Amino acid sequence: MIFVSGGTGLLGSHLLYRLVQEKEQPGDSEKLLAVKRHSSDLEEVKRVFGYYAGEDADPDELSGLFGRIQWVDANLLNQAEMEEVLEGVDQVYHCAAMVSFQPRDRQKMIRFNTHATESLVNACLSVGVEKLVHVSSNSAIGRPPEGSPATESMIWSPTKTSTGYAESKFRSEMEVWRGIEEGLKAVIVNPSIILGSGFWKRGSSSMFSRVAGGLKYGAPGITGYVGVEDVVSVMIRLMNSDISGERFILNAGNYSFLEVFRMIGQALGVSRELKQVSPALLRNLSRLDALAGFFGGKRHITSEHIRAAFGEVQFSSEKVQAALGMDFSPISEVIGEVATHYRKDFPL
Repeated sequence: MIFVSGGTGLLGSHLLYRLVQEKEQPGDSEKLLAVKRHSSDLEEVKRVFGYYAGEDADPDELSGLFGRIQWVDANLLNQAEMEEVLEGVDQVYHCAAMVSFQPRDRQKMIRFNTHATESLVNACLSVGVEKLVHVSSNSAIGRPPEGSPATESMIWSPTKTSTGYAESKFRSEMEVWRGIEEGLKAVIVNPSIILGSGFWKRGSSSMFSRVAGGLKYGAPGITGYVGVEDVVSVMIRLMNSDISGERFILNAGNYSFLEVFRMIGQALGVSRELKQVSPALLRNLSRLDALAGFFGGKRHITSEHIRAAFGEVQFSSEKVQAALGMDFSPISEVIGEVATHYRKDFPL
């Protein structure tokens, strides 16, 4: 029996499709459980399933695949509730996390991500789950020396400019390491920015919406990117391997935001000359944005965004490539595939 948290998000929905596709028609003893909130909307998950099935897919077959998932309304923060849900579960994929760069959400996000992982780890230990794959982030990787890529050996430490998301992911990892010390078999993956189809209005997928909507500026900051299908493949392979007590950076390439926006524009067929935003312009926009936030609006440009826009951190995925003998899909190809799905959903 397999359990997935975060199945209503980008990574979780793509993972669920792969898991149901690889399983035969499940019997009573072979189930795929996915946790959700009572108010969760599953339409985006169904849309992701449709991308894989294609335009000529049999609706009944697609519905049958989706029907193999047993959705469970449960609170990740409630350990007793999670123990009940995980009874009989062999494998757990923990993808759920709160993501926000709003200053007002910082403490709430740290508490939720940390305590949800703590609760799930404790429940896994209590009921005897065989293995956990925990999804962390490259933001929980320590900063490398200048000129060197970040690797798994680099330990994150807080600074005055650390993001709340990074802190929440680091603390969550500590809960997994604690579980490993107590006997739980577990692996941690640290993906870079994940690019995949669906969920166009939030997260990394909103980059496609922004470019299609007429984005004019890009930032020179450099970070890592990886395709969602590669992340899913690595997670499943690690789950079914003998590997435990390790963490792995998942990264296909390091690019500036400006480069990625240009690739997206080209793939969407709306290629335009993007200008490189200056620190002064972004700071001025941030001040105006902060004023909107003061009156109750959502901030779109925070100090965390500015630091990321002009920072430069490169990541190495040599460890996972050596462990699994695999290569990552080039980001240009990933962007091309995602853009194809975007254009079908929103003809330009």
